[in-house]
Amino acid sequence: MKQRYEVPREKAVQVSSLLDREDVDMLLVLTREGTDKAVPLLVGTRAIHLGAMIFRRSGRHTMITSKSDQGNFLETGVFSEVDVYGEDLSEPLKDLLHEEKPRRVAMNYSESDHLCDGLTLGLYTWFEDLMGAEWIEAHVVPSESILKDLRGIKTEAEIGRIEKAVQITCDIYDEVFEKVRCGMSEREIGAIFSEGMKKRGVVNGIEGGLAPPMVLIVRAGMAHRGPGDTKTVPGDLVVMDASVRFEGYCSDIARSMYFLKKGESRAPEEVQKAFDTVIRAINASMEALVPENCGWEVDAAGRAVIEAGGYPTVKHSVGHQVGMECHDGGTRLGPKKPGKKDVDRHIQLSEVYAVEPTVLQDKDKPSFIVEENVLVTDKGVRVLSRRQTELVLVPPAGV
Repeated sequence: MKQRYEVPREKAVQVSSLLDREDVDMLLVLTREGTDKAVPLLVGTRAIHLGAMIFRRSGRHTMITSKSDQGNFLETGVFSEVDVYGEDLSEPLKDLLHEEKPRRVAMNYSESDHLCDGLTLGLYTWFEDLMGAEWIEAHVVPSESILKDLRGIKTEAEIGRIEKAVQITCDIYDEVFEKVRCGMSEREIGAIFSEGMKKRGVVNGIEGGLAPPMVLIVRAGMAHRGPGDTKTVPGDLVVMDASVRFEGYCSDIARSMYFLKKGESRAPEEVQKAFDTVIRAINASMEALVPENCGWEVDAAGRAVIEAGGYPTVKHSVGHQVGMECHDGGTRLGPKKPGKKDVDRHIQLSEVYAVEPTVLQDKDKPSFIVEENVLVTDKGVRVLSRRQTELVLVPPAGV
């Protein structure tokens, strides 16, 4: 049980520091039936009935909860007090706020980040009726900047879990490469990966369960889709993109293969050039992934290599954070665009990123995705995954 709540206890310390930095007196989280996506990060459990979590700069945190939920929150060790309300949360919460008189109260709403937008309209209306619109106008601020860093800056326990998820993913990929044969369908290749997850007791980090990863024969289309029944033939390029969840934390790693034609010992020059360009772009992105840079500057470094190679510009962000979600919150490694403020944030130490500048072209031309997971340190990035720097070559049937 201690291990289950290791991360929330670390986050309870971290949130106090972030409140102090932002000059906010408390973070108030209203939740019921798992409505707020920040709750698993903050406490590692969920409220069934309506509950109020109060996190303070002082480090003394309070939970006001129903009797039936009390045991779960006592067990976490996050809260100094776990108070039980009777029929209604309204009066205990109102009394606490009037007694403490906080100047600034952060609450979980955001126009742009779904991971920071856990305050439902219903609960906002309930709180407005309780405290009044004037009180909210005078005291409530969005918690977005706090939650982004709380989610993005990883603790020691979080890094350990992500690293384990990454290593498991790499081990399963090794098994796939040993077993894959020309003539297998996308679905059959995906099943090898699913079997690897089952054997290790982990699940798909996006869809849950033993759902297969993306397995894309390039000539069959590179859209986000599940594997189909198209079979591989000599000359095919195949991209796999997999996320594994271990103890609540995800990996996000992509790998690429070329299916050799009879008589070939390596990929054609056109194919190899596209692959090598992707690897150089990943190198450039990782070199730029330092705290003095913003997300868009890292994106620009990787994007420039792809464009200089004569390929279409990257259609998505060059990278994103990885954590409790495969596509986690905080800073994004994407291009500058109106309204996309997450790319203007600076890289910070202890953030974990998936780095994936890609070559994406029409079906009759080479396309590649290679994706690595890295940790930002004061000595540059530490690559958590076992890098793919050479194209996986699959021999033709019968060889």
